[in-house]
Amino acid sequence: MTTNTLADPAGAQPPATRGPLRQRSALLRSLRPAPPVPPGGLLSWLVVGACTWILVGLFVDGWVHIHRGDQESFFTPWHALLYSGVAAAVAVHVWDLRQAGGVRPGFGASLVGGVVVLAAGAVDGVWHSLLGAEADLDALLSPPHLLLITAGTLVFAGPLRAALRSGHAGLPAALSAGFVVTGLAFFTQYANPLTHLYPVRGYVPVDGGTFAAAVDSAGLNEVAGMGGVVVFAALLGGAVAVLRSLGRLPVGGLLLVVVVPAAFLVTLRGTLVLLPAAVLAGLVTELVGRRLRTAPLAALTCAILIAGWAATLLLTRDVAWSLEALGGAVGSAAAAGYLAGWLVQSGAGRARSTA
Repeated sequence: MTTNTLADPAGAQPPATRGPLRQRSALLRSLRPAPPVPPGGLLSWLVVGACTWILVGLFVDGWVHIHRGDQESFFTPWHALLYSGVAAAVAVHVWDLRQAGGVRPGFGASLVGGVVVLAAGAVDGVWHSLLGAEADLDALLSPPHLLLITAGTLVFAGPLRAALRSGHAGLPAALSAGFVVTGLAFFTQYANPLTHLYPVRGYVPVDGGTFAAAVDSAGLNEVAGMGGVVVFAALLGGAVAVLRSLGRLPVGGLLLVVVVPAAFLVTLRGTLVLLPAAVLAGLVTELVGRRLRTAPLAALTCAILIAGWAATLLLTRDVAWSLEALGGAVGSAAAAGYLAGWLVQSGAGRARSTA
């Protein structure tokens, strides 16, 4: 009796294993590239909606920690608001993956980021149960929270990455750039000029934070304040530059990049008086954005924002900083914005030359 090795080769899989193999094959097919999303496409707007949901939850949670400071449990309504937004973002990506038969260009990292945020949330819950809830600076720098914002930035940047792939930006891309700045600024709020008024004489934050108190007692208000100006200017100038580097800009896009982060940040510690400075900077950026090159535009945006910030403080507060220090803050913001814009401008130029 002979054996037909062609009909039943040694490596053939038994029927019991064919189901998992088919599932794995279907998963691999779902991860193949799908057609790109057009500017202002449905997926981009759905991701923007989910990201808005996430940021509202994040800032409500931050506000509660700042103004109440007695939240020891991980299971709070504001955490539920935050993580339900992340779950919505993941659900949107999975839905589109099934509809499109693959991953849209620019959105794969957003899907991965959303999954990582949910996993990091579980780690954060364990962290809270073992070590208790963090306070003040520790809450912004704990490893689970840094993982959250790193992965969250991937989610926020989805529509912007898609626009960079296509070379055309819709309003979702502009909002996406603003969301990236907002999330990163939230986690550097301890020195942000829109959340901490270090130039004000005898400044004490509403939460009496130990970091700000230590800065004040050591006479380092100018150091912390100037550092915050430079960091925020680099973030904002970089976002303006990235959006400006795209070939086509939506009307109002540059305005949104500037105003959206400011509108979120001023809610944390009641600094709403600073919002008009951001609106002015956004309007000027929008008006001249198509006439200036990337780096000068980023520098101008940051200079106007910090000039308006300094003028507002001089008009409404007892400012301890000298005029030289305030002028230096404006110049430092312009320099940081220009550097971020120049880096983006140089990268965009090289990409075009090699295309």
